Amino acid sequence: MTTNQVYLKEFEFYDGEAFITFNILGFNEDKNTVEVAITDRGRITVSEFDIYEDFNGYYIEYKHMLNKIYFEDFN
Repeated sequence: MTTNQVYLKEFEFYDGEAFITFNILGFNEDKNTVEVAITDRGRITVSEFDIYEDFNGYYIEYKHMLNKIYFEDFN
């Protein structure tokens, strides 16, 4: 995965009640993390997530249910 593939891209995730927007802000390759701005029900937060990989590609885990948000889904 290269940084240019997903940097500053956006993804909308429907959690069953509302759409949540994710925007990638940057990567920390030393710690294998990504910084993401999250817009959820009118609130904007910036969080750092660990990057994981499985047979479908690279992803982050979001919220209590650990929903997999794949980088390839970002526009």
